[in-house]
Amino acid sequence: MASFAPLCPIHITIIQFIIMKLQLLRYSLHVSVYYDSSNEWLFVDWRGDLSLSQVQAGCLTIAQCFLERSYSRILNNNSDVTSMSANAPGWLAEQYLPHLGLAGIEYLAWVCAPSMLVKHLTTEAVRQLPAPTVNIFDDMADAYSWLQHTRFAHLDAVAPLDAERQAELASRVAELSEGLRRYRKVARLSVSPQRQH
Repeated sequence: MASFAPLCPIHITIIQFIIMKLQLLRYSLHVSVYYDSSNEWLFVDWRGDLSLSQVQAGCLTIAQCFLERSYSRILNNNSDVTSMSANAPGWLAEQYLPHLGLAGIEYLAWVCAPSMLVKHLTTEAVRQLPAPTVNIFDDMADAYSWLQHTRFAHLDAVAPLDAERQAELASRVAELSEGLRRYRKVARLSVSPQRQH
């Protein structure tokens, strides 16, 4: 009997891998971003202990995918997230999630981490968003099923963004990148020992 070695560097079950046809778009230590061609959505797989800067870097990784192609749905898997910085949800709610509509995202299925604290923080981050439509789930199967049913609302292919929205999105991604660069610089300076003269 031959053993199966997944082709993708993420922690998903064999059944999920078989059901979804995943093409790796971006990979980092804490997040992998895939295009699922069988469902025509992004599959985002987070893992580990997430600081604010790691969440920001992961969101930038995701945002860069929006510059290349339009997507209307995201399956966001946090089931392997072990902890999250308490200030990350506020940043997500104020600086990142509201801009998903600009990228054309209409539906987001969010699979929560098993930690009750992380689940609470996630719920707080998405609670007051007017768009996109976000549903929070405890398991991948329910999230997958719900997101699949949203497909019937969009039988046509996702239209590319017009030039104005594409320019606005590129500007927002550049701002996100610059903000992350500044944050990291400040963090390095605050950690570095002060030299005495």
